[in-house]
Amino acid sequence: MDILAALCDILQCTPNDLIKPEVVNAVMRKTADSTPAAVPLSDRRAVIRRPGQP
Repeated sequence: MDILAALCDILQCTPNDLIKPEVVNAVMRKTADSTPAAVPLSDRRAVIRRPGQP
């Protein structure tokens, strides 16, 4: 926030001039060649294990 405030002071603008919000409804998986895949991402459960425990 301090950097954003400093940039606004230097450039004599508002945060709205520097940041453009964009609404994205779909999450797409990226492939190696930067083309979006056809399958959207799904939630996965993660198992957290401490080192030395099976």
